[in-house]
Amino acid sequence: MTGVLNVLKDANFYIEGQDYLGKGEIKLPKVTHKTVEHDAMGISGAVEIPLPGITDKLEGNIKFKSYDKNALKRIYNAQQAQQIEVYGSVQRYNPQNGIIEEIPVKATIKAFFKEIDTPEFKKAQNEGAECAYSAIYYKLVVDGEEVVEIDKFNYIYRVDGEDLLETTRANLGMK
Repeated sequence: MTGVLNVLKDANFYIEGQDYLGKGEIKLPKVTHKTVEHDAMGISGAVEIPLPGITDKLEGNIKFKSYDKNALKRIYNAQQAQQIEVYGSVQRYNPQNGIIEEIPVKATIKAFFKEIDTPEFKKAQNEGAECAYSAIYYKLVVDGEEVVEIDKFNYIYRVDGEDLLETTRANLGMK
């Protein structure tokens, strides 16, 4: 049995291997599968069938709690995708042994920043920039096991190590 009462104890995030982004919050990309609607005689109503491996845009955002000029320089550079790495520690209770355990979680995102909203300058304000990004690559690893890897330009969509687009790539002549 897996643990219960999972809680993200803490996380830190980095851009291009630098510790600039750890003072804030990050929303990981939302994965929405493309579907096609099917409705025909002989079935009791319309159904949506997923196109495995094909997703909508992978979008998320970052809210900074401090200003770092080097991070801002990277974010404002719309010419270059930036690699963001998120390291987290999830605490969970194991009811079998009664012990609270911690497991690692890591997300890797390669993205272009598409919107930068800097806050108003106010006295005693503790808010930094808020940025929206569009990811071209996303990988999530929980407790050392790959959960998902999506690489838009290389036509890869892996779940638990299985590439759901492998046959499609072969059918398209992509090796």
